[in-house]
Amino acid sequence: MYNDLLTQALDTHEDGPGPGPGDLLLAEVVDSRARLHESAATAPVTEALARQIAYDGALIRLCAALEVRATPAWFDSPERERARLEGELARRGIRLPQLP
Repeated sequence: MYNDLLTQALDTHEDGPGPGPGDLLLAEVVDSRARLHESAATAPVTEALARQIAYDGALIRLCAALEVRATPAWFDSPERERARLEGELARRGIRLPQLP
C-alpha cells in the first residue's frame, strides 16, 4: 500500500512544477529529510505518512537524476530502502546532514 501512495505522489509531482536537476533536488531531499524527523513522535499519523512520502519521493527523484536505481516498488520496507538509497548517495560523495 505504501508503494502505491508513493507512486501516486511521484506521478502527481511530475505533473506540476518542482525542483529540477542538481542542487534543487538535493535541497528538496535535505529539507524533506529534516521535516521527516521534526516532531516525529508527536505528529499525527497522516502528517507522519505525508512526511515520509515527501522524503521518499525526493530521494527517488534525486537518485534518478544521478542514475541510481530507485523505484517506489522497492519500498516494501521504507526504512530499509531509504538506508540503501542514502548509502548509494554516500558512495557517490553525497552525504546527507546528520539529524539530531
